Amino acid sequence: MVDSGTVGRTHQTADRTSLHRLWKTVLAVIAVTLAVACYFAPVLLIAVGILVALLLCARLMYRDRDRYIPNLYARDVRLYDDAYQEFIATTLREIRRCRIAGHPLLWEAARLPKRTSDNSGELLLDLGVWIGWSTRLTADATGRTVYGFDTFSGLVEDWQIEDQFVIKQGTFSLSDPLAQRFIRDTGVSLSDGVPAALGRDVHYVKGSTYDTLAPFLAQRPGAPIRLFHMDLDTYDSCLHALETCKERFVEGSILVFDEYLVTNGELRAFFEFQNRYGLEFRYRAWGLEVGEMNAAMVTTRWKRATYYLAAVAIHLLDGRYLWKIFSRRFWRFWLGAPVGDIAFMLGAAGLRKSVSLEITGLGTLDPTRR
Repeated sequence: MVDSGTVGRTHQTADRTSLHRLWKTVLAVIAVTLAVACYFAPVLLIAVGILVALLLCARLMYRDRDRYIPNLYARDVRLYDDAYQEFIATTLREIRRCRIAGHPLLWEAARLPKRTSDNSGELLLDLGVWIGWSTRLTADATGRTVYGFDTFSGLVEDWQIEDQFVIKQGTFSLSDPLAQRFIRDTGVSLSDGVPAALGRDVHYVKGSTYDTLAPFLAQRPGAPIRLFHMDLDTYDSCLHALETCKERFVEGSILVFDEYLVTNGELRAFFEFQNRYGLEFRYRAWGLEVGEMNAAMVTTRWKRATYYLAAVAIHLLDGRYLWKIFSRRFWRFWLGAPVGDIAFMLGAAGLRKSVSLEITGLGTLDPTRR
């Protein structure tokens, strides 16, 4: 593992998936243990076979397929209008061809052209950075300047996630105990409440993007946005950022949304935005959220291992897709989700809701069409 203070990481290390390789090893050990137990206790093999057969039969009879995005808290998409339902269905069909093991943000960053005199004016924006590792690692992968935006005092508004729960305003503040621990363990320092660059070519902009994003762009007239990473979480913040940046998007702009597969959040905001202006785009990657990379930046090997083991243990104990058997959402996932989605979701000790796309046509935002 490369030390967190080292600049210039290679593209091969950019995805930061050590935790998830450990998780897959744990699943493999569990599978082997179960196989050995079945060998020595054939009655157990019969029981497992019956359970698998019942599950397959139930999947054949399940009627609610395609009504839900493949996560445990998605709402019934039939609550939305026909146009949005079709957008969701199309999105799922297309991103299933774009699965990656790692983080779409770093995957995309590693594929951007390096800095040249021709592209030096392009903007790489990271909106919502917490302690700043997404910004720093993007700078490492691109070799270019990256601008990170955050209040550093938490969410500016409540974040309603589907119809399940609310993350309150102020959550994710750098004063929170979890943030303080990550700051300490990843070697980050703060100056006036803003994380240090740690040798990277990054610049942090403190404050709500409702207040800071437009003035930032005004100071850089005509500069196109090459990379736009959305991690502000809420629908309102996402839509505001898209609208504020609309004149700077160009054909080839890469947009990465960290919690895209939340139907009342970033997904809804982008649907409305692209529909309003007739944007053309193509999906490029579906993978891990950026928050999963933080543990990989812990500077001490034994502490990093502790973080990994704790994450795996929490994932096992929490259950997620494994054994919340008294939850209707659990059965909805196992009975209704495509087998490929189930395997993809089970393959990570974390969340896979991040999606990247490329703008291929500007629609009415094209100045030549006005």
